Amino acid sequence: MSTPHATNPTLTVERVVPGTPQRVWTAWTTPDGLAAWWWRHLPGTTYHVDARVGGQYRIDSPSAGIGVRGEYTEVTAPRRFAASWIWIDDGTDGDVEHIVVTFDPHPDGTKLTVTHTGPWTSDEPAEQYRQGWNDTIDALAKLP
Repeated sequence: MSTPHATNPTLTVERVVPGTPQRVWTAWTTPDGLAAWWWRHLPGTTYHVDARVGGQYRIDSPSAGIGVRGEYTEVTAPRRFAASWIWIDDGTDGDVEHIVVTFDPHPDGTKLTVTHTGPWTSDEPAEQYRQGWNDTIDALAKLP
């Protein structure tokens, strides 16, 4: 349901995934790590990651006409990173949004928390991202 008066709604997705925080961190912050699970089903997807403050990341799927890019604003390995998030649709950049991803030890692996905010005027974009984040994290959780 949309809330027309919402100001910068925040989406938070929490999941426990297998693996230590260091292993899950590596899956998020290295090209090979991302290639093992992020949009793996989309042929020709490319991954660039420079996980340091001021470093850039970019994930492109030319076959689907989508991508995402941004700059790391905080990197505290292997516990937390923050970055800008710019969705790319058919070569056109969207608004500058922000993500914070945390990796906390859990008895069953790592508690992963993704917090995503944008200059949204309703809850609708957050709800659309919720499905995408859940699908993406499902793929991460299936890593051997």
